[in-house]
Parts: sequence; C-alpha cells; structure tokens
Amino acid sequence: MDIDALICRVTEFTLAHPDERDCWTKATAITGLLADSDPAVVAAADRWLQHATATQRSNGHLNYSDAVQGVGGHIRSFTPTASLSASLGYPLLLRYRQNRDASYLEAARRQMEALRNSPRTSDGGIWARAEGPELWIDFTHLMCPFMALYGQIASDQSAIDEAFAQYRVHVAHLLDPHKHLARHAWCEKPDHFTQSTFWSRGNGWLVCASVDLLTIAPDHPEAQFVAATCSRVLNAMAPYQDATGYFCHVLDEPRSNLEASGTLMFAYAVACGVRLGVVAATLMPAAIKAFRTVAQAVEPAGKVPGVAVPPGGPGVPFDWTLFGQGFFLLAARELKNQLS
Repeated sequence: MDIDALICRVTEFTLAHPDERDCWTKATAITGLLADSDPAVVAAADRWLQHATATQRSNGHLNYSDAVQGVGGHIRSFTPTASLSASLGYPLLLRYRQNRDASYLEAARRQMEALRNSPRTSDGGIWARAEGPELWIDFTHLMCPFMALYGQIASDQSAIDEAFAQYRVHVAHLLDPHKHLARHAWCEKPDHFTQSTFWSRGNGWLVCASVDLLTIAPDHPEAQFVAATCSRVLNAMAPYQDATGYFCHVLDEPRSNLEASGTLMFAYAVACGVRLGVVAATLMPAAIKAFRTVAQAVEPAGKVPGVAVPPGGPGVPFDWTLFGQGFFLLAARELKNQLS
C-alpha cells in the first residue's frame, strides 16, 4: 500500500470539495489537512478557517449554523446550539498554535463564551439542539477537544474542567452499562432515548473525543476516567468488526450497511490510544485491518465512499462526507508506520 499516494489523493479530493452547507462537517477535514507538510495544503485549510471566522455570528457561533428542517433520520428539525459550531474551534486553535493570529484566538474566545451560555440539562450537559433538552454522543467530539485546547492555550482551567465535565455527563447518560457501548441520543424531558441504537460512528465520536482529550490534558484529574472509558468502548466494539474489516452502520445489526467513517474512527482511536498507553496493543491488528479495508475502497479521485450521511441514524443514504475524508487522513497518519 502506497500510503503517501493515498493521502495525496484523499487530500486533493477534499480540497476540491469545500462544502459550505454545514459548518461542522468540515471541521475534521480541516484538522486532517493541517497535519500536512505541504504549505499549499495548510494554506488552503487556512482559507476555510478564515471563512469560518469571517462568518462568525454575533452569538459567537463560528461560521453560519442555520436551523434545518426535514433533515431525516430520527429528527425533523435541528436548530444548532454552540455545541455544533464548537467543532470548528478545534482546528482553528490548532492553526493558531502555528500562526499566532490573534483574530483566531478571539474567535475561539467568543465561541467558548457561546458554549458557556448554552442551554443545559439539569446536571449540566450542553444541549445538542435548541429543540429540546437532549444530549447526543457526537458532541463529545464536536465540543470537548475544543474546550480543552482553548483552556490550555488561554490558560483557562475552567474551560479544561468543562471539557471533562461534558464528557462525563454524556457518558453517564449514553453509555450502556451492560454493553459498554454508547447509544446515540437521550432526551431529559420526557426521559427517553430519541435514538438508541449502538451506532458505529456514534461510538467512534466518543473514542475519538477520548484520545484527543488525553492528548491535550493527560494529567487532568478526570483523565483516568476518560482513558478507562475509551479502552472499555473500543474493546466492546472490536467483536462486532465484520470479516471484511468494516464495522456495520449499527454495530449489533449485521444486516445494516458496512460503514466507512465509523471504521476509520475505530482505527484512529486505537492507534492513538496505543501510542498514549491507554489502549491494549492487542487491538492494533483490528485497527490496521479496519483502515486497510477502507483504503482499498478509496476511489481513484480520492473520494472515501461508504459513509452514512448526516444525521447518521438508521435509514440515511450512504455517500461521502468531509468528516469521512478527514478521519481517513488522521487515521492514515497515525497508522503510517504500521502500514509501510
């Protein structure tokens, strides 16, 4: 496998498709692009970030995040809170560490303030959408790494503490104590799961949030809880890996489609977790197999197919997404030494 050639193809396709319809879908793609050593690629990613700051709303939300009607899946409408646009704050701060552009840090400060002012459940969980008191497992990754990195850069310990607090409250409500897998969405009132399947990408969001948090703040008092949760979920996911190397869209439903983004997230999280010393190296063969099977499906133009499109629950179509492209780039770099 020529991993460098694959990375180049996926990068070129990603740069050629700067989808502006949703702010959060491109966040991971930007993170993947910023890890590139080619100054032209980083400059292109920087232009996406400049657009995000230029369109930051008066309420602090990075980029435009409009209410969406008829989105399909398990929801009929979605009015974003600051938890969604926080996803762009993470690559914004990664770029700030490179260029020290004060406007980037100010945009991140405003986004952090918007998060602090967001509606919350009775135990402090930031709502996923304005339609109700709901927590979604996706948002562990969309907002927690941003909060932790902001706190580290701005010397704001309360932001780091908030990141770990949000992680814990989401795990408390969404991680099944028997299966050790995360359900998708929980509503506080009335108390129920609005979407309760063990969604492969949902579990992927959680374990990716885990390794990113542990990379940023490995010595936080809550880091051991995050590490233990990450290991527990990855070990619970592993037996559901299909013989092909993919994971099914719904982990415990073999009739559901094989799904690329959740498969890549598993590979990325295992590789990071092993490097950090919080995940057993015995999972590495499964991670390598997961990445290889997706890599073999990458189209000549660099498109990573087989991704369940947002909102991602049962019944959605499959195609490609920017976050799928991004997780391919991140997993490829983490596993590069094992693949060469």
